[in-house]
Amino acid sequence: MRHLAHIFAQLTEGLAAGGSLLLLTDYDGTLTPLVADPEEAWLPREVRDDLRLLARSPWVCLGILSGRSLSDLRARVGIREAIYAGCHGLELEGPGFSFRHPEAEGQRESIGALACSLTGRLSRFKGARVEPKGLSVAVHYRNVAPDSVGWFLLELEQALCEQRGIFKALPGKKAVEILPRVQWSKGECALWILDRLTPALRCPLRALYVGDDRTDELAFEALAGKGITARVGPGRALSAAVCRLRDVTEVHRLLSALAAEVGDRRRQP
Repeated sequence: MRHLAHIFAQLTEGLAAGGSLLLLTDYDGTLTPLVADPEEAWLPREVRDDLRLLARSPWVCLGILSGRSLSDLRARVGIREAIYAGCHGLELEGPGFSFRHPEAEGQRESIGALACSLTGRLSRFKGARVEPKGLSVAVHYRNVAPDSVGWFLLELEQALCEQRGIFKALPGKKAVEILPRVQWSKGECALWILDRLTPALRCPLRALYVGDDRTDELAFEALAGKGITARVGPGRALSAAVCRLRDVTEVHRLLSALAAEVGDRRRQP
């Protein structure tokens, strides 16, 4: 696994040659640490400043891909120039374009009904939280008592089995993401962004995707051979990513270094 210095060198090499950077990153566990209450996951001011500088650079395009809803993600990042992909890419907005996956959009009502059903069904598990997000539902169990987690997951599995396969479940870190069963993920979304933006970006183009979760592995696999992929977290877990960043602090260090590099380029005559 290659690390921070290698990633920075690869990206700045392209910039030094007059090229551009497509920077794609997850939110929770990547830009912000994982916290007991997802509502408390806010960007530090200095990280937002670095991201804003990058997004406003003529050499950089910034995209945030998350399981959060599009509106929640946009409110937390707050950078007008960025691309936002919510619900694992099922809803996508950027400067001059907007996309909703049509098959997923057709199941919005069913997703809402499922969220209501799960809220009642899982209420007996103290600490569980069902989060409706329009085109998906997140079920959080980080605060469920350890000796109840097994029963909780069995109950959730049974509830989904009763839906006769119309939804898919993506396991995450102390959470399960439930989405319409459509052929779309962060991987397809990352490729969609790359294909759409490549003609307008300067060559040589460097693409970087940073994420920390199992759902990000789909993007790592999709971008194999097309960009640099970096998994955030200890090196114990197997990953399709080619690089590793130890923690969120290292992500912040990388963003700060890239912002400084871009800032220096703007000041050059």
